Amino acid sequence: MKILITGGAGNLACQLTHLLPPEAELLLMDIAEKPVAPVRSDIRFIQGDLTDTTAMESLFQLEKPDQVIHLASLLSGSTEENRPLGWKINATAGFELLDLCLRHQVKRVLFPSSLAVWGGSLPDPLPENHETWPDGLYGVTKVAVERLGHYYFRKHGLDFRAVRLPIIISPYAPQGAASAYASHAFVQGVQEGRFRFKVTPETRVSMMYVKDALRVLTGLLNADPARLSRRVYNVQAISPNGQELAEAVRLRLPNADIDFDPDPEVAALIDSWPGVIKDAASTLDWDWTPKWTLDRLADDMVESLQHVKN
Repeated sequence: MKILITGGAGNLACQLTHLLPPEAELLLMDIAEKPVAPVRSDIRFIQGDLTDTTAMESLFQLEKPDQVIHLASLLSGSTEENRPLGWKINATAGFELLDLCLRHQVKRVLFPSSLAVWGGSLPDPLPENHETWPDGLYGVTKVAVERLGHYYFRKHGLDFRAVRLPIIISPYAPQGAASAYASHAFVQGVQEGRFRFKVTPETRVSMMYVKDALRVLTGLLNADPARLSRRVYNVQAISPNGQELAEAVRLRLPNADIDFDPDPEVAALIDSWPGVIKDAASTLDWDWTPKWTLDRLADDMVESLQHVKN
């Protein structure tokens, strides 16, 4: 079994390497020079450009992956700043990758989508089959790949599986994502003793600790195909507002200066995303259930960050 992970230098990819089967051959590919976090010792890392169609064709011909986990993406803030590049990386390259997978007989494709696929005035909790009309271009590109994956499954039999991840709280959260504020509150609180939230104290959105997110990815990747009733799934874990997040940081870092300085544009984008997402199909089809509460993850985040700092 050979698994290709695009976006292989990123936060989720690095941590995912430790949970995939030890007998699987792991190939990480990214335009970055090296992974941002520790990876499994036996992985191979290839620096490459997802948008280079010739190089990607050669990669598939040479490596012949059995499964592909497609994590590569231009993040939300960067996509808004450079719309042509965002579409090229997130949508066009997503289409080309799925077509490569079909032509090279890849057995399974896993695509982490995002809660950014929704927008506008949303009900709370959000129904499982609510329409996807995103307010940001990042969300538009995620919807595009979801629809493409559904097409490749229905029309051509490609085993495409997608899951709409909420905001992920992680010690290795990327700098360019507007959604990373929850992670940066802990990281900067430990490392700098100061953090300013760019959302409001009332901003409330669906979130998940990275250790639960990794369970989501491995759970759906390994799920029995006969049990799956759909190609795109929702998952829900916790839904703290800005004030609750701030208090979680202050409680564990009482000397840190944690406060709010909302950015109207950032706050409006985050506020357009759902607070609680119904996810009954994930529980029914592949036994999803979250394990990490806000208190548990806050303890774990601060402990791990302080360990690295010291």
